[in-house]
Amino acid sequence: MTFQEFQTARLCLLTDRPELLDCGETNLYRALARLMPEPATPVEGPVHRCHLASQWTEFYGLPEAVSRRAFITEGVRNGLDTLFAHLAGKPCLLWLPEDNYPVYRELAAAHGHQVRTFPTLPEVRWPDAPPPSGVDDEWLLVTHPLKPRGGPLSPESAGALREWLAASDRRRALLDTVYQLESRFDDVTLQLLETGQAVLLHSLTKGWLHPRCFGVVLMPERDADEWMPVFRAKVPTQANLVTARYLMALHAEMPGKVKRELQTAQIRLLERLAGLPFKLLPVDPASYFVPVEGSWDALLKRGILGVPASAFGSKEIGLTLLTSLHFLS
Repeated sequence: MTFQEFQTARLCLLTDRPELLDCGETNLYRALARLMPEPATPVEGPVHRCHLASQWTEFYGLPEAVSRRAFITEGVRNGLDTLFAHLAGKPCLLWLPEDNYPVYRELAAAHGHQVRTFPTLPEVRWPDAPPPSGVDDEWLLVTHPLKPRGGPLSPESAGALREWLAASDRRRALLDTVYQLESRFDDVTLQLLETGQAVLLHSLTKGWLHPRCFGVVLMPERDADEWMPVFRAKVPTQANLVTARYLMALHAEMPGKVKRELQTAQIRLLERLAGLPFKLLPVDPASYFVPVEGSWDALLKRGILGVPASAFGSKEIGLTLLTSLHFLS
């Protein structure tokens, strides 16, 4: 079942069986619409990307010098599209998680990339195959925290990723960190950045509930000069830049609000699941996904509508993802 097929099936099931516990909602913005800040007020004069890069690095406690290589985008999707477009002119291989939202694969396919995949459900397994002949560079994309696994990269898993990077200076890791709802990036992220081979992707999408508005691609020092003109050519709208400045300056508390809401919702979900004969995999307290070792059909028979892992591309037919977003309304 594809993700789109699941969405269609979910609507039909909720219509036919309204008594079902809906643990299949995946739209965070719809679930938390009541928290979205009011639109930014107009400002005089243009907002410059370099100022926003400095604002972002200061917000996250990074050294000011980092702002030179913090390239501004209109979100992670926009940043990846720019990255994949530029890489399409090179003999490179993309490694993508096989069990995530299809947008990563769609963006890669749009630019004609060679793609190989690796699983993150129920646990991440990094690639160990050598690149095909004629490939110079390898770029590996992973979410941290893992999505929809619902947990951060463990120290052991992060160590294995650092070993993969260390095997070749032509390897890069793309870290999608939009689900880190803190004012600082965690130790695993900082350690990966210290390798000089990790690219950090961030945005206001989850913490501020503003998709496709503002994002950052933080490049390693060694790659900054090559990528600077690539990203400078992609000019965000002034409306989005104004909104980004406003959100970070006047709504700095938003990621914390979102995190607390998700923590509360997860507690409510786990209370409803208590006593069911299914094993729940451990997750981060602020994750709105909870993986369950049970088939989609078995959970439906218990009155619970989840998301089959196959909807994300996983081959784990006995795994279902339950979301807690129903408990936010």
